[in-house]
Amino acid sequence: MNEEKFTGKADFYDKFRPSYPSGFIDLLYDKTGAETVADIGAGTGIFTKCLAQKPWKITAVEPNPDMREILIQNAPFAEILGTSAENTGIPENSIDLITAATAFHWFDKVKFREECKRILTPGGRLAVVWNNHGKCGLIAERDRIFLKYTGTCNSVTGAAFDGDSYLRNEYFSEMEYYSEEYTVNMTEEHFLGYCCSHSYSPKRDDSCCESFIAELQTAFYKFEKDGKAELPFVTECYLGIF
Repeated sequence: MNEEKFTGKADFYDKFRPSYPSGFIDLLYDKTGAETVADIGAGTGIFTKCLAQKPWKITAVEPNPDMREILIQNAPFAEILGTSAENTGIPENSIDLITAATAFHWFDKVKFREECKRILTPGGRLAVVWNNHGKCGLIAERDRIFLKYTGTCNSVTGAAFDGDSYLRNEYFSEMEYYSEEYTVNMTEEHFLGYCCSHSYSPKRDDSCCESFIAELQTAFYKFEKDGKAELPFVTECYLGIF
């Protein structure tokens, strides 16, 4: 797991990343009948807090100290572990449902699968969840600016990773897919904070950060109406067994 990617970004991440539709929590609860859940790569606890809607016993795993400090504040109901996705330290056969919310792409996929098999109860499942933004004019401008300043507009860099094909055809023995579209109305502060929360965005002390922010502001005001701009999102969930 890339444990240092979000160092210095935890405050942006916690405040400005969107949450997840509550319907997904209902779905996971109804589909799995789980009593114990491990949220792996929990970050600041955005999805962990969603899990608290149900009477699960929750464990949250987050190795990054900055992220984990906020996670501890956000999820006092959960057991918090500062371990990695590939070596959680969770006892064998103790977890009914594992969740990885906007985190799976950071893991060593093979080692994580073996860890899942180790800690899951018989019939236990893994839910790989992503919050992705949809297409709109502001997102297109945002991507152009990220490409200019960082060389990428996506967390998954290096070798191409087709998560959908990989999860459907290679990773799971059986899986079900669910998705839900929604819209977030963002102020300028929210939009800028959301952009700065990404692992590949310039950090505050980078020489290009000021120009990067200025161009994002210009893009925002091209599309805002009454101080807010609409950003489309889609939450996807791959619920599978090994």
